[in-house]
Amino acid sequence: MRPLLIALTLLASTTVFSAAHAQGPAEFDPSDFGKIVIQPRQAAGGAGGFVLEQAFGDYQNEPIIEYGENSPAVRLGRPIGRLDMLFSNGKTGFCTAFIVDDQHILTNHHCVPGMDGDPSGKDSGVQAAQLVMGFIKPGRSEGVDRYTVSPQIVETSRELDYSVLRVFGNPSTKYGKLELAEENPEDAEFLWIIGHPQGQAQHISREGCAAASPAISDEGKLVHTCDTLGGNSGSPVLRITDKRVIGLHHAGDSRTGFNMAIPMTRIIPQSKVLKAAVGPHAEGQQVAAAPVPQPKPKPVEPAAVPDPEPVPTAAAPKAAPAGNQCSALWSEAKLLGCAGYEAYVDECGDHTFASMARRVIQRECSIPTVAPADGDTKVLTVKANGGGDFDTLAAAVARAEPGSRIEVYPGTYTQGIDVSKPLDIIGVGNMSDIILAVANDNAIEWTAPSGRISGLTVRQTGGKYFGVHIAGGNVVIEDSDFTAAELAVIAIRGNEGATIRRSTIHDGAQGGIFVFENGKALIEDNTIFGNGLGGIEIKEGAAPTVRGNTIRDGNGSGIFVNVDGSGIIENNTVFNNALAGIEVKSAYDVILRGNVVRNGQQGGIMLSDGSTGRVENNTVYGNAFSGLEIKSDANPMVTGNEFRDGQQSAIYIHEGGRGVLENNSIHHNAFYGMSVRGDSNPIVRANTFSDNVYEAIRVREGAGGTYENNDMSGNGAGAFLIEADAGNVIRRGNIE
Repeated sequence: MRPLLIALTLLASTTVFSAAHAQGPAEFDPSDFGKIVIQPRQAAGGAGGFVLEQAFGDYQNEPIIEYGENSPAVRLGRPIGRLDMLFSNGKTGFCTAFIVDDQHILTNHHCVPGMDGDPSGKDSGVQAAQLVMGFIKPGRSEGVDRYTVSPQIVETSRELDYSVLRVFGNPSTKYGKLELAEENPEDAEFLWIIGHPQGQAQHISREGCAAASPAISDEGKLVHTCDTLGGNSGSPVLRITDKRVIGLHHAGDSRTGFNMAIPMTRIIPQSKVLKAAVGPHAEGQQVAAAPVPQPKPKPVEPAAVPDPEPVPTAAAPKAAPAGNQCSALWSEAKLLGCAGYEAYVDECGDHTFASMARRVIQRECSIPTVAPADGDTKVLTVKANGGGDFDTLAAAVARAEPGSRIEVYPGTYTQGIDVSKPLDIIGVGNMSDIILAVANDNAIEWTAPSGRISGLTVRQTGGKYFGVHIAGGNVVIEDSDFTAAELAVIAIRGNEGATIRRSTIHDGAQGGIFVFENGKALIEDNTIFGNGLGGIEIKEGAAPTVRGNTIRDGNGSGIFVNVDGSGIIENNTVFNNALAGIEVKSAYDVILRGNVVRNGQQGGIMLSDGSTGRVENNTVYGNAFSGLEIKSDANPMVTGNEFRDGQQSAIYIHEGGRGVLENNSIHHNAFYGMSVRGDSNPIVRANTFSDNVYEAIRVREGAGGTYENNDMSGNGAGAFLIEADAGNVIRRGNIE
C-alpha cells in the first residue's frame, strides 16, 4: 500500500477552493444516453488547480469485480450507481449517486444543474435522467437495471455541493441502501471510495485511500488521498471500520495533491431527507447484506445527536463569557425557562452545559406543529413538568370526555392507559421525547369503538404484557415507535378493526405484531425489526392486509401465517430473518403478492401442512435455503414470480407437496432450479429455467409431476435429472 502523501499536517492552513469553482459533470455522446456501456469524451477540469477528481501517482482505482462477485466490496457497492443525465441544452453528463432511502438518491450539486450551472439550484436543466444500478462488469450490460430519476431537485446546496433526487421504482428493495455516519473520520483513517469513474463499470479506490491528518480542513472539507477520476463526483466516502458514508466526494486540488469531500456531519443537518434516513428509524437502513448474514445483536435505540459544530468563517469569533459567568447564567436559565436557555446558548455556546441547553430547547421550547382540532372537539393537554391540563397521560385518559383530543407533550409517562371511549391521543413535539414507559401492565389497552394514537414512543419495560393490546373496537395507530420486553409488541384480537401504519415495531421479546382470535387489521408502511419471534404472526381466523412494510432482522420468520390464519400479504420487503422470510402453515387462501423476500438466513417463502393460497409476482433472491419450499400437502398457485441467486435450489417440493407453478422465472441458483422428492406431485408449466448450476429440474424418491411447455435451456447440467427411484413423471412440450 502506498504511504500517505507527505506534509499532511500542513493541511490545516491550506486554502481550498470552494465547490462553486467546479465545472459540471464530464460528458458523453448524447446518442449514448440510455446505454450502459458508453465512451466518455471529456473530463471536467477547473481553473487554478481545482478539478473534480484526480489520481495520485500510479492510478489505483480498480474495477470492483476484480474482488469477486460475492466479495464484501461488491456487496457494499450495490446501493451505488451511475447517474446519467441528458440536459435541455443538448449536453450530457454522468456522475455517481447512491441510494439513501426508498425514494431518494444523493449526488453532488455540481452534477445536476448542467454544464452552465443554475443560481437558484432548483431548475436542474435536466431533460431526462436515469440511475444505472448493478453495472460492475466492464464492457458488459447483463444484469444491469435502469431506474428513472426525476429532473426536479428535491434538495440542494451549492455551498455543500449536494443534491437529493427522487428515483422511481424503489431500487432499494433490490440493491439496499447505504448507512450515513454522523461523525467525522479520525485523522489518517483508512477509507474506500466506490463509484463510476469516466462512467465505466463500478471501481473501488482502496490502496492508499485514507483521510489526511488532520482529516477536516479549516474550511470544513474532508481531505483524502483516494484515487478518483471524472465521474466519481457524488461517490460516497466510506469508512472501513463500519462501512458507513462519512463524506460525499466532490473535488480535488492539484496544487495541494489532495481530493476533497463534504463531511456528512455538515450535509445531514441541512437535509430533511437525510435526517429522516438517520433519524429514530435509522435501523431500517441496510448496507448490502452478506449471502448468509450472521445474527446481529438487537439494535440499540440511537442516542440523541448533538448539534454540529459550526464551520469556522473569516469573521472574528465572538468572545465567550468567562466560565464562572456561564455557570451563573446556567443557573438563571434553569429558573427562567426557554428564554433563559436560549440566552445561555447565545452567550455560552461552547460551555459545558450548552449541548444540554440545546436539547431542552429542542424538546420543550420549539413551537409544535399539529393539525388543529375541529371546533367542536375538546382538547386536553398533558405536560409531565406541569403547565398542562394534566401531568400524567393516564389521568387525562381517565377524565377525558368521549371524542376528546389529548395532546401529549415531551416527557416520560409511566402509567399504562386503558382506552374504552373514543379518543385521539396525539404527541406534540419530537416523538422520541414523548415516552410512555410502562412496567407490569399493557402500556396501552384499547377497546374503544374508534380513535387514534399518533406520535408516541411506547416502551413496555417488563412483565408478561403487550406493548399495545387491541382487544376490541377500532383504532388508527400511526407514526409511532413501539417495543415490549416480554411479549409481542402489538397484539390484535377480537376487534372490529385496526390500522397500524408508518410506525416502528421492534425488539419485542416475542413477536412484533400478533393478530389472532379473528383480529382485524390493516398493517402498512411500517418498519418491523429485531423481534424474538415472527415480525408479524397471524392465526386463529385472523385475516389482515399486510402491505408495504419492511420486516427484517427477526429471530423467527419475517411473516408467519399460522394455523387457520389468512390474509393479503403484498408489496412488503422482507430480509435477513433467522427463519423463512414468509412462512404459511396450516393456513388457507393466503395471498402473497408483489413482495421482495431476500437474504434470509434460511428460506424465502415456505408453505406447509396443507396450506393453500396464491403466490404471485414476488421477487425472491439471495436466501440461504430454497427460495420457495412447498411440503406436507401444501397446494398453492405459484405464478409470475422470480426466484434467483439462491444458495441452494430455487424451489424445493417434498413430503407430498403439490401446487401449480407457471410463468415463473427461475435462474442463477446454486443447485437445481427445482428439486422434487418424496411423493410430491406438482404441475409445472410455462416457466423459464436458466443459468442454474445443475439441472433445471431434479425428481427423485417417489416424486412425480407434470412438466410441460417450460424453457429449460441454458442450465449448467441440462434440463432434467430424473432419478431411478422417481415416480410417474410426465414431460411434454419443454425446450430442453
